[in-house]
Amino acid sequence: MEFESSTDVEKLESQKENDFGMSLLASTLAHEIRNPLQAMRIQLDAAARGIQGPDTFRNLNNNLDRLEGVVRRVEGLAHRYSLTIGTLNLEVLKNSALSSIRFWLEACGIKVRENVSWEGDPVIQGDRELLEQVLLNLLMNALQAMPHGGRLQVNINECQAHAEIEVTDSGVGISREGLKLIGTPFFTTKESGNGLGVAFCKSIVTLHGGQIDFESEEGKGTKVTIRIPKKIRLKTKEERPS
Repeated sequence: MEFESSTDVEKLESQKENDFGMSLLASTLAHEIRNPLQAMRIQLDAAARGIQGPDTFRNLNNNLDRLEGVVRRVEGLAHRYSLTIGTLNLEVLKNSALSSIRFWLEACGIKVRENVSWEGDPVIQGDRELLEQVLLNLLMNALQAMPHGGRLQVNINECQAHAEIEVTDSGVGISREGLKLIGTPFFTTKESGNGLGVAFCKSIVTLHGGQIDFESEEGKGTKVTIRIPKKIRLKTKEERPS
């Protein structure tokens, strides 16, 4: 193909970027919608078997709220996340995320241990909805890494000006090569995955001024550590990228 000018090349490159952006957006939205739908399906399947816990309807309502949150973000597109900062209790956040998949954890024979090491209540500033989605994503990843049972440890630690959330599983683990690429969109160790879940988690943690680290060994499990400031300093208009 011949181009009359460099402008034609620029237009083609711009079109490629737009096409990729639309594809990434569609995949990301599909991922964000799928997680709460899966959690709701678990609750409904349990109810159909006559297993209905006291939190069933609350969990269904929470996941409906997550879906509505996705719709709100679509309505505000372009797909840029903005934080709605409030005071939140990390233990309440942890309990809510775990309760959403409690039935599935028990069905897979996964033993859950929880620990909070904090002076007083583990309260920080952050976006409750997005951080809960991050934690739920990590818990789902851990669960899927242990289809035949295992151990799941969820810790909340106070580290001076930072909060630390640790999710450790005894699952299949990740190779050294995989660890180097984890968090990259479209890289995944799952047959049916798209790699966007961890990329989403990294984006949200980064928006909070934090970081997310992965330690893993094949056949021995994975440990994910999130570190975020207890208090968030939002950028001024002058500091934000144009």
